[in-house]
Amino acid sequence: MNTPSDPLRPQCHFISNTHWDREWRYSMQRTRYMLVYMLDMLLDILEKEPGFRSFHLDSQSVPVQDYLEIRPDRAERIRKHVRDKRLLVGPWFVLPDEFCVGGESLIRNLLLGHRIAKGLGHVSKTGYSPFSWGQISQMPQIYRGFGIPMAAFYRGVNTLVSPNSEFLWEGPDGSRLVGSRLAQRPRYNVWYVIQRPVYWGMADENYRKVAWGAGHGPFRFADPLLTDVDAQYAHPRFAYHAEEVPARSRQALAEQDGEWTTPHRFWSAGHDSSCPDIREARMIADCDAALADEADVFHSTFEDFQRAVCESVDPDHLPVIRGEMRHYHTPGSSSALYGWITSARTDIKQDNYVTERALGVYAEPLAVFASLLGAPFPRGFLDGAWNWLLQNHGHDSIGGCSRDIVPDDMRFRSRQAREISACVMERALMDIAGAIDLSARSPEDVAVVAWNPTPQRRTEVVELTLDVPAELEAEDFDMVDEAGNVAATQKLGERPKYTIVQSPNDCANMMQMRRHRLHAQLPDVPPTGYRTFFVKPLAKKVRRAKRTMRTAPQTMENEHLAVTVQSNGALTVTHKATGRVWTDMGYFRDTSEIGNPWERHPVASDALFTTLGARAAVSVVRDGELVTSLRVEIDWALPRGRSEDETQRHPDHVPYPIVNTVTLRRGQPWVEIVTELDNTAEDHYLQVSFPTGVKADHVTAQTPFDVVTRPIARPDPAPFGEDPQTEHPMDRFVDIRDGEAGVALLNEGLKAYEAHEDEPHTLSLTLLRCFPLRICITNLEMTNFGELDNGSQCLGPHRFRYALLPHEGDGHAAGLWQHAERFCHGLRVVQIGPTPHGSQPLAKSFLEVEPDGLHVSGVKQSESGRGWIVRLFNPSERTVNGRLRLNGGFAGPRVTQSPVERIRASFALPAERGARWPVARMVSLEEVPEAELAVDPEGWVAFEIAAKKILTIEFPAEDAAP
Repeated sequence: MNTPSDPLRPQCHFISNTHWDREWRYSMQRTRYMLVYMLDMLLDILEKEPGFRSFHLDSQSVPVQDYLEIRPDRAERIRKHVRDKRLLVGPWFVLPDEFCVGGESLIRNLLLGHRIAKGLGHVSKTGYSPFSWGQISQMPQIYRGFGIPMAAFYRGVNTLVSPNSEFLWEGPDGSRLVGSRLAQRPRYNVWYVIQRPVYWGMADENYRKVAWGAGHGPFRFADPLLTDVDAQYAHPRFAYHAEEVPARSRQALAEQDGEWTTPHRFWSAGHDSSCPDIREARMIADCDAALADEADVFHSTFEDFQRAVCESVDPDHLPVIRGEMRHYHTPGSSSALYGWITSARTDIKQDNYVTERALGVYAEPLAVFASLLGAPFPRGFLDGAWNWLLQNHGHDSIGGCSRDIVPDDMRFRSRQAREISACVMERALMDIAGAIDLSARSPEDVAVVAWNPTPQRRTEVVELTLDVPAELEAEDFDMVDEAGNVAATQKLGERPKYTIVQSPNDCANMMQMRRHRLHAQLPDVPPTGYRTFFVKPLAKKVRRAKRTMRTAPQTMENEHLAVTVQSNGALTVTHKATGRVWTDMGYFRDTSEIGNPWERHPVASDALFTTLGARAAVSVVRDGELVTSLRVEIDWALPRGRSEDETQRHPDHVPYPIVNTVTLRRGQPWVEIVTELDNTAEDHYLQVSFPTGVKADHVTAQTPFDVVTRPIARPDPAPFGEDPQTEHPMDRFVDIRDGEAGVALLNEGLKAYEAHEDEPHTLSLTLLRCFPLRICITNLEMTNFGELDNGSQCLGPHRFRYALLPHEGDGHAAGLWQHAERFCHGLRVVQIGPTPHGSQPLAKSFLEVEPDGLHVSGVKQSESGRGWIVRLFNPSERTVNGRLRLNGGFAGPRVTQSPVERIRASFALPAERGARWPVARMVSLEEVPEAELAVDPEGWVAFEIAAKKILTIEFPAEDAAP
């Protein structure tokens, strides 16, 4: 980097880079074909042109993974250039959309990016973030946790909040970063202003229309099978128009004058899927000569640019922007927010959520806990599952703005992650259940082990499918705890069943069983732990008194709520604690949509359709004292799509029946709704709406590692270059309250809500936003792929699960975070036959966390492989003094059995508890040690966790005494 004699002389950091959308307009494989060409070219340039200093690989490491799968022989050449900082890789694995994925996934994305880049020789710790449609509030804390001091992005920040490029960004925990919106044309300024005129002779650098006869030999398929594949140049001319350099250099400099508060400017030579060019070295030298009297131009890296900005800014004179970055476009800003992405392709966001849950909530923590009992840790499987999952988190992938082949590929990858997760969870639960001391029981007995994945003690009503051995000759059975107390059950049915049993050292066999389906209320399941129950066979069928929660044909009640299904299919809900009554809860509303993945556009003459005037047929699905469910079939019709001129909804309607299953369970303070429909309409925006009647100006919504407060009223659109959104992102809940009580909506995998500016203060969840697939490739038009791909119309069957939770007090006092976890993270229940091999108690908590309000974000093996990580988050607005205990305070056996030793021991895990943890330590999100934490004689680790703080604690296994 230059050291100018004039401290105000502009320093133009010319940074060679690409913006590599791994899949968007093209599939991952077609994009990889381009990637191999690009990186082959880069390696050749780096070895042939010493003046080509470096190349920034878009803050990602997945391109290297993709490349080396095709070019494994180039691995050492890649490592050399990464070590020499000529190829800058990381810190991310992929560039995510931050609002569409879970908070823990963002951390794992950075961890995997760091792991790959470290393996190559150097992590580029830069906050260059030219992705995500807006930025979550906690990115300052997350970046700081990885030693990254700056965030540079342009979507979600505007000239009202940051008149100049630089600003300070503060997260809800108080963490601060230097921020930069990177001035005009932020990630492709010199690509357009200088490079296109110099290489291609473009008089208008923004013009994107070219002539067939320009001399580059355009090539395309003419047969119908591949006629829609983009054309390419067979012989692109290699030219250099040196005469363009002086004027274009001055233009690039002038365009950004007045934007910066330091001398350092970001000159970006990169574009979507762009390739490095050996001419860049000459062009940099020519620009520097052309501007010799005005500025310095030099080949730089984003690392150097970031360091120079952070060292040069005057923080006392920068605006401080707090919280999430979802500011709309203003004159002088670089990009619109394009935040409607959160409701594009709801199906892939739901698919991602259940995959994140399978891996991060169930499989991985269970594998850790089984390992603490002596089982082998399946690191390779878990790393592979995370890799599959995170490949889907690229912003264009998870954002749902791609060609149909991309969601098709995503479903395959998420299926791989879920299959691996299921296998890991199964083995871990088998090891944990098999380690329970059941020696007092007969081998013919059936033990039932309930696993609670959350850090709160739970009593839950669950649905079970139990196989009872035929040899027990049981006419009936009870479920009992270790003391013989009978658990409440609600029988659903039974049938004969031959259950297959698989053994790796025998052929598959069968057991003669009777399969029983039932609901059971399982009390006091320990936090992040298990409790054992037993099947008590009965010689005679018991005639059980029929009890129900139904108090009228279409009304049901539990301790907390009374729920009536109205004639239109919506609900009347009474909250017993406050006496508040709501009507028309959960009706459906539908309007037109002809926008695109990034923007919502209704037709000019829109028409609203609702189910408020519909007729519903109601029938009973479950009728018992534990669970009562009503099936609600709503007869409805919607316009089949848009009119031909796209000014109104189509006059023809298609049947649009909706089936809701409305469920109350004993003890649960919410009413659950499962909506199933077959989407037969196009070009529409479907929401489920709840007129809350709660007089409030704001709502709160869960987002990654935060609960944010947002105003209901939309801002005045006059200052903005885009319409303010009516829809906003969320994770598992959104809540409206008036200080005394409120209404929360819980959900499973939905990402968008709307708080309406209407008299009933309606809250809506977005179910579907269906539109023709139009993608902006050039500035000439939105390319319409609707005739080729209709996945964006979301046709076909859909299922949505959500719940209405009335509550007293504010959201924290009502425990909304914990309720949302209970709703989404159900108990896992297994059955096992007793053997004499176990040593663990009948009930155990592997991870105890106090107080209850803290959230466990992740439990994993340390990146080093020499310890265990527990990550906590404090969602409250106050500092909390807490404590936790892992595995009762014991480190577990030091030696893991070999496969032969395991089979010789009948797969019994060692009975030893191991040594007590001698010490724990606080580590950064990157898992760099920060401070030691004492472990008391009972195994508890005390800590202080500030409001909205993410706290990562490591239990280093290598320090455990024998």
